Amino acid sequence: GTAMVQVAAVSGAHTVAGVRRPELHHRVRALAPDGRVDVVTPGQEAAHAPYDVIVELVGGEDCLQRVALLRSRGKIVIVGVQAGATAPLRMFDLMLARAQLIGTTIRGRSHAEKALLAATVRTSVVPLLAQGRLRVPVDTAFPLDRFADAYARLAGPGKFGKVILLP
Repeated sequence: GTAMVQVAAVSGAHTVAGVRRPELHHRVRALAPDGRVDVVTPGQEAAHAPYDVIVELVGGEDCLQRVALLRSRGKIVIVGVQAGATAPLRMFDLMLARAQLIGTTIRGRSHAEKALLAATVRTSVVPLLAQGRLRVPVDTAFPLDRFADAYARLAGPGKFGKVILLP
């Protein structure tokens, strides 16, 4: 999510991020240059609609209700399903919007597709990191011998950024 917000904002997109925890809103807003991201609590996204692209990071039973928030020919891209892997869809709403529903994961890709993706990240994203236009927020760092604590933090709620192990 933090990478998605930054890449969208750096690309010049009007970016809206749905963030469940209000105490994290200022941190998400700070990810974008010049604060070019609107941060809302889920359920408030309609105030900024219609959208060209909605990226669904957590899934869940109601995630496909956001089809109603799409601009004509918009897209919903499903990249995560931690809140649930099934959701009802009013297909006629999708058809009326002439919208696309796209599911993607790295896991199911061939080695060649993964190599192509890595090359794209290397040429498109890594330079933005080197220029300081993107950053990788770190939630918590643990010494290597505390790997169990790091895993517990990774599996638990309330993270903002990466959980890393240090030698």
